[in-house]
Amino acid sequence: MSHIIFSSSLITEARKWARGKFSPAFAGSLIRSLAKTLRYELHDPFGIVSSPPNTPLIFSFWHNRLFLMPYLYRKHFPSRKLIAMVSGSNDGKFLSRLLGQFNLFPASGSSSKRGISAFKRAIQAAKKEGFDIAVTPDGPRGPCYSFQEGVLQLSRLSGFPIVAVSYHLEKKIELNSWDRFQIPLPFSKCTIFVGPMFSIPKNITEDKLLELKTELSIALSR
Repeated sequence: MSHIIFSSSLITEARKWARGKFSPAFAGSLIRSLAKTLRYELHDPFGIVSSPPNTPLIFSFWHNRLFLMPYLYRKHFPSRKLIAMVSGSNDGKFLSRLLGQFNLFPASGSSSKRGISAFKRAIQAAKKEGFDIAVTPDGPRGPCYSFQEGVLQLSRLSGFPIVAVSYHLEKKIELNSWDRFQIPLPFSKCTIFVGPMFSIPKNITEDKLLELKTELSIALSR
């Protein structure tokens, strides 16, 4: 495995420049073009991709794996619908428009009241329209790989299971940002891990919730 690291100051300036210069359509095309050069190996031992359940799913993955996720979801679940929890920041606004390039939908919010509204909107979309939900449990501000309980409460309140998703890049660019954001290098190998599924009952105890939080963190870190 090899990777390249860029400084945080360079990343900040690059983000500002990219938001001003790149349209969501161009960014979406760039992601597709790069993603199509990769060699994929899919690990789906629970049959979630090969035989997905009829119920909506809550896909959970670390924030730094976000780059390929819209492409991979649309590739492996072409007929399903997804709404993603997105922050209200400038980066989040750009991501909201980018998701549209993959026929995915945002629920914008943060840790404030707007975040609660996005939480409710995602649950409503799942219950009434059958949408899957995408959540990064260490987003939108980290720390990196620090599992916040929002995704667990989302499952508990909605009744829908969480699916742990991750991928490992053989060669990548790793940004020196809070999440160590990963961008694959062209023609490298991407190993995808899907599952297991975790169901969170409404009457779950604090001890069991902590246990599931640990199990999910391990599953996301493959």
